[in-house]
Amino acid sequence: MPKGFVLFLGLVMAVALYSLLGRLEPTLIIMINTFSILVFWSGVVYGETYGAVMGTCAGLVQDAFSSGVFGLAALSLTVAGFLAGYLSRKLDLNSFYKRTIFIFFLSLIQIAIWLFFYFFIFRKSLLYTQPALYLQPVVTAFLSGAVITIFKKFTRMS
Repeated sequence: MPKGFVLFLGLVMAVALYSLLGRLEPTLIIMINTFSILVFWSGVVYGETYGAVMGTCAGLVQDAFSSGVFGLAALSLTVAGFLAGYLSRKLDLNSFYKRTIFIFFLSLIQIAIWLFFYFFIFRKSLLYTQPALYLQPVVTAFLSGAVITIFKKFTRMS
């Protein structure tokens, strides 16, 4: 299957899951960032170029769902996607645990970039008003590591 089709399908699935989670419980879209999972997956599996491009696309789609500044999530996800792709080529990430810890730290960087610019623009912090935001790096790391492991096993079988 072509990479472009797989990435487009992943973006459609991320939008569908984001919408479903928002309808079930609005707090879930803060804890489970489907767009971050997609960006980290594409960066680790396909490399830094695909990670950065998917970060831009997924971030712009995420910004379209929010009522905040357009481009804020795109900026943080582009940097995180590029770093995921670049650093994953330099490090040995062949086990689930190594990938999960690696993505945890990248997710912390992504959230830190997003929170920095959010605070810079709006002059308020979300760390006190959105406690579910503290769980996002943990959930993103675990789910991204699981998705990458399943994808790699699936591609080996076919």
